[in-house]
Amino acid sequence: MLAVDVKFPEPAGKNLTQVKYDLQDLEGIPKLIASLGDIHALVNNAGMQNALPWDQYPAAARQKIIRINLEAPAELMRAVAPQMIARGAGRIVNLASIASYQPHPDLWYGVTKAGVASMTRSFASYLGRSGIQVNAVAPGPVETELLAVVDAARREKLLQQVYTGRVGRPEEIAAAILWLCTASPAIVNGSVLDINDGTFPK
Repeated sequence: MLAVDVKFPEPAGKNLTQVKYDLQDLEGIPKLIASLGDIHALVNNAGMQNALPWDQYPAAARQKIIRINLEAPAELMRAVAPQMIARGAGRIVNLASIASYQPHPDLWYGVTKAGVASMTRSFASYLGRSGIQVNAVAPGPVETELLAVVDAARREKLLQQVYTGRVGRPEEIAAAILWLCTASPAIVNGSVLDINDGTFPK
């Protein structure tokens, strides 16, 4: 079994602090959020993918991917919502995927990402009248560790579809997330921003 958890770089800059936390510990998330002080923007970008066929998916692998990709983001949003409601402002961005909309070799990765898109719209409806924007981005293929577990045939198919003939870069996705966290107008709420370069045109 091959599983990939996204790894994050060390923080760069004097005003940045890295806090390590195991997102499988859902019960500890409220305490984690309380320890971080004021949170004006939450980006749920931790995730994992298993390179496993649908009919050979161990229960433990299924439970872990659901917990990290779906349950943890929901709990983080629930935990941060009260302080954002009290301020009457806040921005949340979730990481969905083109797997939200199309068949995917990793059944449960696709299921969790479809769930992320759904709960983004749900939380936007819950929190929008309190001045909170909840959106998601749905990237196509991006040069990350998650892409490394995609089989060669699927990678080749994706590369044939993209308009630019290359996979995306992490900084390109980050630029879209930054816009949603800072400059996007209030009417952009409950949206799933497709950043897929033609791999899933709609």
